[in-house]
Amino acid sequence: TALHYYFLSQDFPIFTSSLIDSEGISSLGFIALALLVCILIFFFLKWQKNFNQKTSFMLFLLLILIESDKALANILLTLMRNSIIETHAFLVSFVGKSNYFGVFGIYVYLIFITFLAFLSLKIRKKNISKKQILDINYRKNEAKTSLINRYFSSVFISCVISFCIILYFFMVSSKPLTIDEPKEILPDKNGKFIFDIALLRDNKLHRFAYISAEGKVIRFFLINKREDRDSPVAVFDACMICGDMGYIKKDGQLICISCNVRIFLPSVGKSGGCNPIPLKYEYDGKKITIDVKDVIAGSNYFSQIKEIEVQDPVSKTKVINTQAPFSYSYKGITYYFSNQNNYEEFKKDPTKHVEENEAQFLIQRRNDVG
Repeated sequence: TALHYYFLSQDFPIFTSSLIDSEGISSLGFIALALLVCILIFFFLKWQKNFNQKTSFMLFLLLILIESDKALANILLTLMRNSIIETHAFLVSFVGKSNYFGVFGIYVYLIFITFLAFLSLKIRKKNISKKQILDINYRKNEAKTSLINRYFSSVFISCVISFCIILYFFMVSSKPLTIDEPKEILPDKNGKFIFDIALLRDNKLHRFAYISAEGKVIRFFLINKREDRDSPVAVFDACMICGDMGYIKKDGQLICISCNVRIFLPSVGKSGGCNPIPLKYEYDGKKITIDVKDVIAGSNYFSQIKEIEVQDPVSKTKVINTQAPFSYSYKGITYYFSNQNNYEEFKKDPTKHVEENEAQFLIQRRNDVG
């Protein structure tokens, strides 16, 4: 357990930085709190085993079972990774399930310890009365009852606090960063997206999405690079290196969700590295204008498909894109077919069924953007 803790604690801010900041102090505070809780529970378990021997033994067996399962799973995983033993389906299943359910072991311990705390209340003497002025037995019973009450209160409160902290860690703190839901928009009659510069003066990231004719969700966002003046930029919500997991803005920095790289805001809009892929736009001092064709040109940067009704290019019948039995990608555009005959017919000569000029434009535009 000590080695396991040492391994986990190597990346704690208090151990990885020579600068003591608020994050390091909070980490050290939680470590100290955990140490105090462990010491308290240790003395409680040591004290209560004198009258709850069977239950304490069950807790000991439970501890051995859970920790042995974790250790065995990690050993098997290491052996399989280093090709010392063959990778079998049942071994992979065991390792996967052990690692998944192993994180719930701490909850089992807390519940069991809380149960022991309630169980200790049963040994309190009831209806204690003083039989004489200096009644030694009365004083002993009072002291024992007071000790039980203190142990119960301390352990119960510690378990509740520990449960809340651990639950917050698993449910909130340890969750990966995610982007907010983009606002789906449509271009005007001229095929333009027009945004007022006042939209960006809150210095927040404004994320939008356009659904292409094939159902591809194409995300892009607008952001103000300078907080003291208008300096708008439009980029795709994707990275040439990390893919389309997207970006968020936090504490004045743009963060790539995939690799956690912090990006200097004035550099946003430039290609290369982990910067967002540039999107062509025009800015006249009041309005930001983006052509829908430039947005569609970035469809290959994204993988999300929204279920919509599309047209079979051969039979011209309507079909749901996610339910179509056949699909074919031609010059960067995915076409969907209602049956195999239409699919085979399209493959023979796609130029008979699509507007070649538009397809060529899209390919050229993608090359310009990349």
